[in-house]
Amino acid sequence: MDVIALSRLGGRHLVTLHLLLDSQSVTRTAERLCTTPSTVSKTLNQLRDLLGDQLLYRQGNQLLLTPFAERLGPTLHRLLSELNNLTSQGGFDPETWQGQLRFALRESSMVWPIGPILGQLMQEVPGLVPDVWNKDEQGLAALAAGKLDFVILPHDQSQPLPRQPGLVWETLREDKLVCLLRVNHPALDKPWDLDAYLSWRHIAIRDQELANPFFEQSLAQLQVRRQISATLPDFGSAAALLRQSDLILTAVEGWAEQVMSRDLVIRPVPFDYGAVTHSLVWYGPAGEEPARRWFRQRILQLARELG
Repeated sequence: MDVIALSRLGGRHLVTLHLLLDSQSVTRTAERLCTTPSTVSKTLNQLRDLLGDQLLYRQGNQLLLTPFAERLGPTLHRLLSELNNLTSQGGFDPETWQGQLRFALRESSMVWPIGPILGQLMQEVPGLVPDVWNKDEQGLAALAAGKLDFVILPHDQSQPLPRQPGLVWETLREDKLVCLLRVNHPALDKPWDLDAYLSWRHIAIRDQELANPFFEQSLAQLQVRRQISATLPDFGSAAALLRQSDLILTAVEGWAEQVMSRDLVIRPVPFDYGAVTHSLVWYGPAGEEPARRWFRQRILQLARELG
């Protein structure tokens, strides 16, 4: 252990570096630290000297991370989480706590089931400022890097999950799949079965981190496949297209019931597709920090109370 070198690297340096790696912006880091951009730039120059690396470099009007800074991110996140635990032994007080809680999820998950949960959390913790990202912008990799607190996503229970060290998955609530069609869809005039399901074109939902849905594998085992005519980023945009076409959307029931209107109809999925769940995912070592632990337990409890 190089005690002399460590003595030069203070907590202020570490926190500033963590925020810089997170935001890749001197200005936003200064705002979060309630200081000036020039002070942050001075600290960054000190870090470059202490660590012997550029850390961030400018390309056009963007700051990008060096390979060393990319590797440093998860280690720094774990270290600051441990240090925060040492200074938070008094526990967590919902009424006085102030800070951001950073989520990543599909936009449709804000409709169901996260919208009601988040609304209740904001009543119980007045100082809570949710910072919500689209899961395609910040996903599971951002958890270990310290850029997110939680990821929430629907998936098939039999679907292979990404193998990323340190991630903890817990069932938020179980759900099932349904089919959505526009109210005057021609398929509604005939019996609804597997042949009918397969005879029409479908909307697929893109996911860059999860494997193909298990229900697609179930169809493959039956030696049949859907005709995909559109691939969209989220259920919400898919529902908008449904209203203007003869496409079919296979989606989670909880969300479908929330967006039901006079121009959409729900039909059951006409084959065995397994079980569907919404999972709450966090990075294990950071999840034991008092505030994150309280929020995690409360989120899970509120999900159960939704029924």
